[in-house]
Amino acid sequence: MQQIDVFLGRLGRILALTASLCLVVMMFQICLDVGGRYLFGKPMPSTLEIVSDWWMPALIFLPLLNVEWRNENIAVDLFYQGLGPRAQAVLDAIALVCFGVFLALIAYAGFEQAMRAYRQGEFIIGMIPVITWPPRFFLPVAGFLTALLCFVRAVRAVGRAASTKAETSDI
Repeated sequence: MQQIDVFLGRLGRILALTASLCLVVMMFQICLDVGGRYLFGKPMPSTLEIVSDWWMPALIFLPLLNVEWRNENIAVDLFYQGLGPRAQAVLDAIALVCFGVFLALIAYAGFEQAMRAYRQGEFIIGMIPVITWPPRFFLPVAGFLTALLCFVRAVRAVGRAASTKAETSDI
């Protein structure tokens, strides 16, 4: 399980780096579009379509695995801190399974939509045609990988709960 966690962590960093590169390209493209529009009267073609259908989905979905791997999701632990280690481990397992199931369902639905878009060769006609089916796979890929990480960590949390129970019963 530890090896899967480490592998997913590395993969998450690669996906987050990819999202960072997409951010830089998006900023460069927008700067060229604005500069071209106001300095030369010629904006870059289909900037709005490319930004909204390629760069924004990459920025939203690709870092998802890295955020979960680093435990940087928003959490409210009002009562959690007052619980013992075993109860915390049990709640961690429950939360991770719930989040993993949610992500798996969203990823599954996203995968169906991505496959539909792929089969149709989905594209948008702006100033130039923009192929839009490849970024449809960002959600299912990131969602399934993050769900896998959640399930791996849930198994570890169950193990923590069991070992904590064994330690406290020996006392």
